[in-house]
Parts: sequence; structure tokens; C-alpha cells
Amino acid sequence: MALGALFSALVAILAMLAGKRPVSTSAVAALAVASSFGRGPATRNRSRSRAPLRASPLPRLSLILLLGAFVPLVSAAPWSPDLCVRPTSIGGGSGGAPFTILGSAGSSVSTLRLYRNNGAEGYLRGLVAVFSDGNEMIAGVRKDQYSELTLDEGEIITGMTLWALTPSAKGRKAKTAATPRAARIDITTNHRSWGYGVDNTAKLSNKAVNVASGVLVGFQGRAGDDLDQVAPIFLETLSESVVDDVVFERIPGNDGLVLETLKEGTAVWNGTDYSYTFSGSTARDASTTFTSATSNGLSLKTTFKTSLPRVLESGLDAGWDFGATQTQERHTGRSAQLSWSSTVQMSADTPAVFCSAMVWRGQITLRWSGTQTVSAGDASVSFPTSGLLNHVDYGKVETVCRPMAAPESSSSDNDTVAKRWVA
Repeated sequence: MALGALFSALVAILAMLAGKRPVSTSAVAALAVASSFGRGPATRNRSRSRAPLRASPLPRLSLILLLGAFVPLVSAAPWSPDLCVRPTSIGGGSGGAPFTILGSAGSSVSTLRLYRNNGAEGYLRGLVAVFSDGNEMIAGVRKDQYSELTLDEGEIITGMTLWALTPSAKGRKAKTAATPRAARIDITTNHRSWGYGVDNTAKLSNKAVNVASGVLVGFQGRAGDDLDQVAPIFLETLSESVVDDVVFERIPGNDGLVLETLKEGTAVWNGTDYSYTFSGSTARDASTTFTSATSNGLSLKTTFKTSLPRVLESGLDAGWDFGATQTQERHTGRSAQLSWSSTVQMSADTPAVFCSAMVWRGQITLRWSGTQTVSAGDASVSFPTSGLLNHVDYGKVETVCRPMAAPESSSSDNDTVAKRWVA
């Protein structure tokens, strides 16, 4: 980033403070990026043929002391290059200025917007990457026509093709015109296909991209008034993704607990002693789902080391308790097998009974926070994450049989009372 941009970011912060307004994190982040890298992701250079001017950055110590006097430093570490696939690029030349768009660890590109030229060629002019944490980064210019792809929940990239255009070399600008530039990007996901840029690819050259894990975390290249060179950045195929140190927002108490009746039955004595067995079984959903603020590709295969809430019943009362720490999948669609059996001796002393099978059902949603660690090969990175737990659990089935008033007997032809029970 040029010295002017660095100064502008600093002036913006001072203006906020002078006006007694909160200092935005984006302003601080812009200043931090400027001091760390010397250029930002939204680099623009109106002249494609000239190299960007470079200015010496302010002394870092002075900059930190200046910021520290007003606001706390905001730091969001980007993805480590050791976890990323070596980028495949198209285009070239020395036009525009170098740019790097790289999301913070734990985030990925959730929306990609591409801009193309209005002319007959329709080559790419710029791109906007919106990350899953809400950050937005720009390369090139946002002009002319555009189209965008927003990844849905559970959607990941399974393939990408980059297309390059080499214009014909004519006239005084022959050298510049003959430089390849980014023409089109095609993306395939596990749900659909999408692409934008030059419509007629007959005269274009292309390269397939190694998408590895399918998690797109940024771009690098060169851009000015056009997208001269572009290379997407993907995470390597992850060998492990684990969330631990999970903390739930609260102890749920008895929230979401309901006493359900599974079955009822009655039996009466018929003049002859007999055993009445009240029994049955049923299956109920008892699923567990963790949703996460991290991107689809990072959360789909993630495991969680935590203890889950469980229903702890005590007669006609119940509450939530936490079990032992175990490794949990992102989604567990298990069924709770609920069974019951109780036998009552029917006699003159127990002429009629009423039985019921009941169970405490708990359904709860809790916010959680923890630390996610992802690994690829020998490299790994940890970052804070959070989300929601949707959990259903059942207690033990309680069977109760109580004496009840015997119905009046009615004599039949053989003067016996029919034995009956109603389910």
C-alpha cells in the first residue's frame, strides 16, 4: 500500500477519535495491513503498463506506539502458506500492481463476484471476495458487468478452470496488447456449475486448478484497470480438523424438558388369577448437530471433543447434566430405542390396574465456543470458532401401574367375566 493510503487510514482513525465515534475495526485492519505488507488487497493502478510506486513504510515501532495510545491493536492472523496449495495462475506481464487477498484462519470465500469488460471480448476487470467472517476484499476495478456465486450451506468447490486471453498485437500498444490477461473463471461445486468472463472460449487457453480440500481462501496476482493475472489460493486436503476446549454459554437447567407418555393400558381380574404384562418399545429421534461459524469445507468433516448434555431424571422431575468428554461428529442422527415392561399379578386383591409408560424428552439449543485446529501434512493452525449445538436426548422410560376401581361385572352365558386391557 502506498504511503498515501497508510496516511489516509491513520487520518480516518484520528478523525473518529476527534469526533468521539467508535474506531472501526476495518480502519485499524487497513492500517495494520499497510504497515505489515506495504500493499493491500484492494490495490488499484490506473496505468497497466507502469510499475506501482513504492514508498518506505513508517517505522513499525512508532506506528504501534501511536496506535497503542488510542485503540487496542486488532490482529487476525491469515492462513499459513504451509497449509495452502501452490497457486495456479493465468495471465502475466508487468501491468497493474501485485495484490494478495487472503482470509483470516478459519474463514473462506463464501461469495465471489467477477467483473468483466463491456466490449466484445468481455475479459475480466476485477473481483470481489466476501469471506465467511464478513470481510470483503477487492482486486482490480468494479466496473461494467458482473456476476457472482454464493456458496450454500454444505456446498464446496470440486473443480476450477482458469481461462486466459491473448489479444492480437497491433499498433503502438502491440507489446501491451499481446500480454495474456485473465479472461474467465469456471467453478464446479458439489451442487452446480458456474462461470463468468469471456463467453466464447474457442480462442482462449486454460489451466485446471488443484482445488485440494475445496476450501477457497484467497487470490493473488496483478491488477489495475483490468485483472492482468490471477491465481486462486486453496487449502490443502486436510488430514484432521478438531474442535476442543468447548464451552457452552450456560447450564441449561430444565429448559426444553417435556414428560411424554409413550403408552397406556388397563387390565381387570376375571375371577381367575393371572399375570398381566404391560410392555412395548418404540424408536425416537435423538440427533445431535453442531453448526459452526467456519466455512463449509472446514466444518463438514470436523469432529468435536466435548461432553454433551444428557437428561437426568428423578421420578416426576428431571434436569440436564453433562456426560463424559467424547469425540462427537458434526451430525449424529441416532435413534433412541425406548422399551418398557412391567408385570402385575391380577387377583381379587388387585382387581384392576392402570399402567402408563412415560419418558423425559429433552430438546435444547446452546451456543458454544471453542478452538479449532486444522492440519495438512506437518502443518497445522488453531483459531477460535463458535456455533450452535442442537441436541435431542431421552431419559429412562418409567413404567407405573396403579390400582383402579374395578368395573362392574357382567355375567355371560358361562358366567365368567372377560379379561380385557386397552392399549
